[in-house]
Amino acid sequence: MQNSASRLLRSILYVPASKEKVLKKAPNLGSDGLILDLEDSVPIQLKSEARLLAKESLRQVDSNNVLRTVRINGLNTGFWVDDVEAVFSSEPDAIVVPKVDSLAALQPLFDLLSTLESVNSGRFTPAVWAMIESPLGVLNSYSIAAHPRIGALMLGTSDLGAALGVAATVDRSNMSSALQQTVLSAKAAGVFVLDGVFVDLKDPQGFITQCRDGAGLGFDGKTVIHPSQIDSANRLFLPSEAQVAKARKILSLWQQANISGEEICVVDGVLVERLHARRSLKILKSVNEMLDIADL
Repeated sequence: MQNSASRLLRSILYVPASKEKVLKKAPNLGSDGLILDLEDSVPIQLKSEARLLAKESLRQVDSNNVLRTVRINGLNTGFWVDDVEAVFSSEPDAIVVPKVDSLAALQPLFDLLSTLESVNSGRFTPAVWAMIESPLGVLNSYSIAAHPRIGALMLGTSDLGAALGVAATVDRSNMSSALQQTVLSAKAAGVFVLDGVFVDLKDPQGFITQCRDGAGLGFDGKTVIHPSQIDSANRLFLPSEAQVAKARKILSLWQQANISGEEICVVDGVLVERLHARRSLKILKSVNEMLDIADL
């Protein structure tokens, strides 16, 4: 599944599926997407109840306004089949799979989805979002991302840091190569890539720093664990006013040069080619500027 330029995924909020009051509030908190969580945030004794609540919540949320996903339990547990079968009829936009180490590990899920889809003649086909949370997952991230069922890669930075044996830091310089590799894999495959959570709710500046870092690396957005993080993620995973103004200028001057038969021009002393014009067009479209321009 190719990345959709018309969909923003700047902030994706984790919501414990066992908490009915939170499920009802979550769609109106301003995030671009929701992850109804059946895994880590739900104790074993509440798994069945959480599935029913997630199923009902999916039916009540308009996916045109908020992307609706469900994180199932790991494929090495005895819970995931019941998770998928419970929520499938409510047509989640994506199934989020934790701790994906390889493409082969996803095959049982692909097989189950194919069986469920055959019942409705393929009318509904959810994407699969793979969480990359281990060194092996990072190394296999491109083969995972390139599968046609995959819609996104998601970093599980807490588990990844533990697997690497490194301390949790705001700047994450101790896992930068893993972050970059996952972004490269997702971009090469044409799917979304989402940064991991920031768990220190008492450090909003640290969260802002990580958002800026993630956006700079090429992440499309960030998974968040609290409503207080949504506004910052939404703002920081969009181009700044200065970037938008520069993009307008680049696109305008390059178009003028192109009409005159030129493929390059100079903007503020910097050489501009078609690739820079394409990037500027993407920036302007990302902030919903109405542009009657064909793809360059």
